Amino acid sequence: MSPEILERQAAISGVGLALAGRSALRTPLNLTLDAIFEALEDAGLRDTDIDGLSSWPGMSVTPGMAPVSLREVKEALGLKLNWFAASPEAPGQLSAIMNAAMAVASGQARHVLCFRTLSQYSEQVKTRERGTRNEKPNRVEGLMSWIRPFNGLSAAHPLALVAKRHMHQYGTTREQLGAIAVNGRENARLNPRALYREPLTLESYLAARMITEPLCLFDCDAPIDGATVIIVSRWDAAQSLRKPPLRIEAMSGALHGRNSWDQFEDLTEMAANDAGRHLWERTDLTPADVDVANLYDGFSILTLIWLEALGFCAKGDSGPFVEGGLRIARNGDLPLNTGGGQLSAGRLHGFGLLWETCIQLWGEGGERQVPGRPRVGITAAGGPGGRPDPGPSTSTRTPSCDKGASARRGAGPGAASGGRGCGRRGRTLCGFRSRRREGRPASPDGRSGASRRSSGRRRGRASGAR
Repeated sequence: MSPEILERQAAISGVGLALAGRSALRTPLNLTLDAIFEALEDAGLRDTDIDGLSSWPGMSVTPGMAPVSLREVKEALGLKLNWFAASPEAPGQLSAIMNAAMAVASGQARHVLCFRTLSQYSEQVKTRERGTRNEKPNRVEGLMSWIRPFNGLSAAHPLALVAKRHMHQYGTTREQLGAIAVNGRENARLNPRALYREPLTLESYLAARMITEPLCLFDCDAPIDGATVIIVSRWDAAQSLRKPPLRIEAMSGALHGRNSWDQFEDLTEMAANDAGRHLWERTDLTPADVDVANLYDGFSILTLIWLEALGFCAKGDSGPFVEGGLRIARNGDLPLNTGGGQLSAGRLHGFGLLWETCIQLWGEGGERQVPGRPRVGITAAGGPGGRPDPGPSTSTRTPSCDKGASARRGAGPGAASGGRGCGRRGRTLCGFRSRRREGRPASPDGRSGASRRSSGRRRGRASGAR
């Protein structure tokens, strides 16, 4: 007998986003509350309907990494909670959504508010203004104690080694890495909430300042201040809400290999492969069913690794797969990072990618809406399987707006998830599908209806992976 896929009892019912971008004038709690109110309105819920609260990582010593706690949100809204959780020991950023899905599936809660807030840009500004000449440096512990002595001072350094190895082993080129950045920027130009909206050419990418070879400035995501909220509801409780719920088809946070940033047996796979394999084992959907993919691009190399791990191309073929950008364009075979990704829209640690997947499945992408009616989406968040100084990194695949796009990271792995959408209340479709209800007005930020896709590509299910 096949095991019951419990996450299919959960759905995404509403989303919210509040950005200060690079204007460090708003407090993290203020941003979080604005995103919460937007998500509640999106779903047609009141704060009194929320009985669960979830976040990641909960607490962190890294400035700006976890500036808002569960306690602050609960007290600010006066929530009466039946369930709550936030922990860094999980498959990653989207573990907050995976935990929420299990909470509603097990009956612990009906509507769980999941939030991720960052204030890393404003904290960087404070550090520059304050200076560090008279400050005693912090002692390095844990995994980073093995990397820092070799000048591995940030996540960019070990991931540059991953990129270098991928190039050596499979012939991947900088031009192919650049296709990820250029495609993201093209989509960001049509996203009114993106940080960078000016054009980016491949020539400009190749001429950009090198950060750590072979990764240049445009290979690294952009720190911002912002908050993202995803509401995960029990499937039956979401039927009477404002929008068609996006059902979670499958999710995974598997980690079979080393819990490390640099000690994987195959450095070009990392934990993404474990999550990807496990994800597809939990659904009858296949990569060919996916209509839109928002895959982690904290660094461009991670997107290539996710493409391979999730089976969109063969191992080592992700470079040729994205080369030229036609296949991953909004009207291509696999619309990728349709809101600009973290490279252009700003670093929201995977939650922004899931937000965008939901927007696409609901047909609210405005000018950047994927043609046709996408019904299956996937989101991946995170990178390696180890835990650097800031906390674990995770990768997760999620069906557009189905919270299947959350990844778990068990002290360092990534996670994958997929989901299905519902066309109309009471009717579940294969994949994440969201058919807008008639007469619903477009929102002020341009989230309007979708145009029909001319492509004959097969669609109908959603799946996500780490």
